[in-house]
Amino acid sequence: MYTLEYPFLDGLIHPAQLQAALDHAPQGCRIASFSTIAIPLRSETIEQAIAEGDSLAADMNRYATEGASAADISTLLLQSTAQEEWTAFARRLNALSEPVSFPYHQIRSRGKIIHSSSPSPENRFAALHKRNRICLETPPHLEHGLFGCDFGFVAHTQGQPSGHIHLFAGGGGGIYGGSPALAPRPASWLGLYTCEEAIRAAQQLLAINAEHGETENPRKRRLKSLIATRGLDWLGEQLRRAGFTPYCGQPPVFRTSGEWSGDGDTDELLIPAPSGAIADEPGYPLSTALREHLPRLRHRLRLTPQGHLRLHPEDRATARLLHARLHTSSSQTPLAIASVACRGLPICKRARAAASTIRKETAAVLDTLLAESGLAHEPISFRISGCPNGCSRPMFAELALVGRSEGIYDIFAGGNRQGSRTARLLRQALPLHALPGLLSPLLNRYATAKRQQPGLAFGDWIICHMEQEQPPGDA
Repeated sequence: MYTLEYPFLDGLIHPAQLQAALDHAPQGCRIASFSTIAIPLRSETIEQAIAEGDSLAADMNRYATEGASAADISTLLLQSTAQEEWTAFARRLNALSEPVSFPYHQIRSRGKIIHSSSPSPENRFAALHKRNRICLETPPHLEHGLFGCDFGFVAHTQGQPSGHIHLFAGGGGGIYGGSPALAPRPASWLGLYTCEEAIRAAQQLLAINAEHGETENPRKRRLKSLIATRGLDWLGEQLRRAGFTPYCGQPPVFRTSGEWSGDGDTDELLIPAPSGAIADEPGYPLSTALREHLPRLRHRLRLTPQGHLRLHPEDRATARLLHARLHTSSSQTPLAIASVACRGLPICKRARAAASTIRKETAAVLDTLLAESGLAHEPISFRISGCPNGCSRPMFAELALVGRSEGIYDIFAGGNRQGSRTARLLRQALPLHALPGLLSPLLNRYATAKRQQPGLAFGDWIICHMEQEQPPGDA
């Protein structure tokens, strides 16, 4: 089967574009990343597929936005009255990244590219395909995993980008149990700067890394390796010598991270796409519902980082109609919505175990265990990675599976919902079928603790539990 992979700059898709995709493929399409959808083609030969895909792409190009941004931009900023200004600011952050050039659209067969088109070489697939990962966020909710990014810029408000902005640096996943330079590390807050100063400070950090970091070692060339080995005090002194004043002000406060915020007004605008599929499933006719209601939308939809759809606040009435049509509250749980998985086996050649292909069923198992423990609809952040490379950022989740071999996973726990704390190893080399036996007693104990402390999050509780269970001398 052939598919057209079509990107959306900044993850924004015009209703007419999604309508065209679903009209072309009534059986549905798939969100391949937060900025790309894969649309099945009808053709049976390569030549026919190329002609069909180019024709569909040309139809969708009529509604395409102009320009590309290197940064992952918060929906709150993209939907603010200063959207154009924040998008322009994000484009300036391109100078901090080393984007990998991708064609504007691709036609694939069984994962292989058979045709590509690049009418505008300066346009890039956004965000996920670059060496330095950058996000532009605003409190209180994070979408793009700020603490796992090389650079994070956090706006005070959704107003014009002319005042001050927080700078974070040095985040990234990694391999548990390795050297500090390779271990997962949450990005550090480096202070409050004017927008211009923040960009120059980030450029200076890259220069410092080029001079003092192990840039010739592909595994240690990131800022997180430099900070992990040299320390924040040393880095702060380097910035002061360059004329900056780091660590001024107070760090911003975040409540949640990911797709599910727990805020009714925000979550009401989220339309879940299970496993990224914009298709009809038993009891959840997403493709049909969208085709019925897309003509009502007045604004572009957002393809979210975890493969769902988010509507504009001015389209709230349509969001309510979609939820009513889909019976979302009874068919989609917070854990299922917020769970993340990389491609894993058999799609990724680096993977050691399955990930995306088991996400839905594994999330369902966890939801069942939560319900049995009296914790139905508990929004635990859950991630699966097919190997220690951790493309789904498992080390920042409250609960995560990291593949060792087919059917065998290391279990990590103890991250938090903000994504600002790294998880710890809970159990090594556990067969997937043994996961319920491991988690059921833990969730029962967590439920007991939560009844005494209603606001207690699983990640916070499991950290305390693991510390209490740790044998003397193993610290």
